[in-house]
Amino acid sequence: MAGQQQPPPCRILVMASGNGSNFQALINAVAASSIPNSQIIRLIVNRGKAYATTRADQAGIPWEYFNLISNGFLAKGEKDEEKVAEAREKYDAALATKVLTEGPERPELVVLAGWMHVFSKAFLIPLEAAGIKIINLHPALPGESLRISVSCLFITLLGAFDGTHAIERAHDALKTGTITRAGIMVHYVTLEVDQGAPVMVQEVEWHGEELAQFEEKLHSHEHELIVKATAKVVGEILEERSK
Repeated sequence: MAGQQQPPPCRILVMASGNGSNFQALINAVAASSIPNSQIIRLIVNRGKAYATTRADQAGIPWEYFNLISNGFLAKGEKDEEKVAEAREKYDAALATKVLTEGPERPELVVLAGWMHVFSKAFLIPLEAAGIKIINLHPALPGESLRISVSCLFITLLGAFDGTHAIERAHDALKTGTITRAGIMVHYVTLEVDQGAPVMVQEVEWHGEELAQFEEKLHSHEHELIVKATAKVVGEILEERSK
């Protein structure tokens, strides 16, 4: 309808730990309206030298550094597993409070774009209760399986490439023939690491490349996927708002 006012943009908070190339892809996509009617309201990093902060400065996006050790939750070099787990929960709870209460506006979507920290329930439960969606980019396919011979039968191990070093493990499995496909996904974040429902998936063919070349090949598809998946979730949020 002519003259109809556009609804307020979907508010996005991005978390990153490193170079921030996927964060830059999101910045560019929001500016070009490839992610429609949206605004990146804030960046949080957990590594002091993350170049993502420079990208945020260049785009005029507020950012904050919040670290498990530097902010006093865990002593440097602490090895006691119970103390580490307790510190991580306290950090996650404090981070959830930041997301929910600090800044001029509460986000509607959190995008993990190269965020190197596994969340506990102390972060996830408060955000879920607030209705905030969290999505993550992971360099593996959902429920990817390894075929393991047991008494002449094959069993499936779901989530074989969850967590860290997913690309290296997938590459090894490709070389040995235990899997025949690989790829990347954007998924909803749950307590089960990298096992949340997929938002969008892209298979990437392997043609015998060595690890470095294959890793580069996977990363070359990440920018497009994280933009498309974020746009999909933003569309769903805006549609839910209108109901």
